Amino acid sequence: MRITTSRCRSFDYTVTRPSPCAVGLGAVQLGSTYRFSDCLVATIEMEHGDRVLGSAVARAIRRIATHSDAAMIVIDGYLRPPSLSERESQDADLLTDLADALDLLTDINAQLSRGNDDVHVMPFGWHIRARADVLSGAFGQRSIQLAGGDPMVAGRIVAVLDVPAAQRFWEGSPTSAPVGA
Repeated sequence: MRITTSRCRSFDYTVTRPSPCAVGLGAVQLGSTYRFSDCLVATIEMEHGDRVLGSAVARAIRRIATHSDAAMIVIDGYLRPPSLSERESQDADLLTDLADALDLLTDINAQLSRGNDDVHVMPFGWHIRARADVLSGAFGQRSIQLAGGDPMVAGRIVAVLDVPAAQRFWEGSPTSAPVGA
């Protein structure tokens, strides 16, 4: 699993269209713009076997939100499909992995909310158009690698990078990034 966080002065997104695995949304949500200020945007790239990492993910995100003084947390989660070699070598089942990804996002949301964090989870499986004004400096952007399938690591953080990390929806711009996924 990879978690990429961006500490933003402002972040907004609009839900544009569903992917094949999109969760159901009400008609009012489609095309609506959601705006946030003073937030930490956490993009969670989940993969097969990551369901066990819920507590570790919530702790890592909470720690970054606390250290960066974010007023709220915005979670964007997606499932990385298995590669051809992973499909051939594992007992990967896409429907099970999708269910696990949704359960993991629900678990992370519950754990963060229980800690009095203000949390918003973006709709799973939807394409979005977004803009962000990302802060520079410490905690501006971080990329965290967690290992779920490695018993030697047991869900601990294996790498943290304090470098501008490419998120799946950011386009390069020093302060504000229009987005199109």
